[in-house]
Amino acid sequence: MNIAENNNKIPNKKLVLVGLISVVMFTGGLIGWIKFKQEQEKKVQQSQALLTQACQTDISANRNFLDASKKVNEATRLLYSVPNIPGLGYQEAQSGLNNFSTCIKTVNAKEKFFEAKRLSKKALGIDEQMTFSVPEWEGIRSDLVKAIDLLKTIPNNVNTYPQSQKALKVYQNQFQQVNQRLQQEQAAVNAFNNAENLKNEADKLTRNSPNLETLNEAESKVRNAIQLIKTIPQGTTVSEKSQDTILIYQDKIEGIHYLIGSRNLEPLVKLFSKFADSLNSKTEYQDYANKVKNLNKKLAEMIKEAPVTNNHPSTKALKSALNRYNDALIVWQYCQKGKCQNSLSAGIIEFRNVLWIPDSFKIKNVPLTKKYKVKETSNLFTQKFVQLNQVRSAIWEQAKSDIQEAQGQI
Repeated sequence: MNIAENNNKIPNKKLVLVGLISVVMFTGGLIGWIKFKQEQEKKVQQSQALLTQACQTDISANRNFLDASKKVNEATRLLYSVPNIPGLGYQEAQSGLNNFSTCIKTVNAKEKFFEAKRLSKKALGIDEQMTFSVPEWEGIRSDLVKAIDLLKTIPNNVNTYPQSQKALKVYQNQFQQVNQRLQQEQAAVNAFNNAENLKNEADKLTRNSPNLETLNEAESKVRNAIQLIKTIPQGTTVSEKSQDTILIYQDKIEGIHYLIGSRNLEPLVKLFSKFADSLNSKTEYQDYANKVKNLNKKLAEMIKEAPVTNNHPSTKALKSALNRYNDALIVWQYCQKGKCQNSLSAGIIEFRNVLWIPDSFKIKNVPLTKKYKVKETSNLFTQKFVQLNQVRSAIWEQAKSDIQEAQGQI
């Protein structure tokens, strides 16, 4: 055989091979098509059997309904999965859906009713004492909206419709309550957070030796914070701690008042201290009386202009010092009126240049010697006296201690 003949035979073999492959593919495709068609027909048959069983069941009982619901859902899934291709049973599937449409619609309606009931369960179980966070309220509201939307889709030609309409009104009314509680909770949380922010701002203002203007601003912020807390109604997540928070804020205001009092009292305490340092045995009566009167006036004016200073511990100490200065003035006035014993009554020569006061002398019904623990001295007639200078020194020393205490409080 020559080369030309061999070359002619090779293409013929290729054609035979292609032909065989085509036959195999056609045969395989045909078998696959037949199998796919049988599957679609089987779907239609299975769905019809399921629908027949489900639709012959009394679904008024919940147990029966659950079983019927499963069958209807499976049947409709099968029927809707049949493709719209001629010869595959699509028309039979559509006929099945149409033939059992009333049953399917009834079951679907009841499914929606039960799902709506499940979704609304938490919302319908709420009372005034229950509290939820904003995200929780939003979740409850979202579920209730879904329940309402489901009930709205129930057609009026199914037996569940009257029941669903009654439930719909209940759910819609409850939605208003839930929405109101959500808004209330959000407003309460906002009020609490804003109050905390104001309090924190006040904390910053009161650091690092603030002046009076800054302290007044801090007090205003805390008072505004208290007003915000007072707007928080009961039945919110923050209402339980709102009362404790008010007490904390009130303590904060007391602390600010203390600082305000300190700033106001600081110049006055310095004035008292300067006066205390100036007192000695050479102090003149009239000068002393005028200065004590002026200190009384200054303290009264301070309390009137800045009432927060009245309860300040420094004010208490200054009042104590003033009482002692007034006591010294009472004793001194007694001598100024010539009622003190002169030097001739003294039994010891070294004391003849001083004034003496009977130990029976009382200040506001309290014996002088008991109130200020001054040393008694007897004269020739065994009468007991105390020296005016010693009395003044003892009183002034205790007044100075009070002023030092006032300084320590600011």
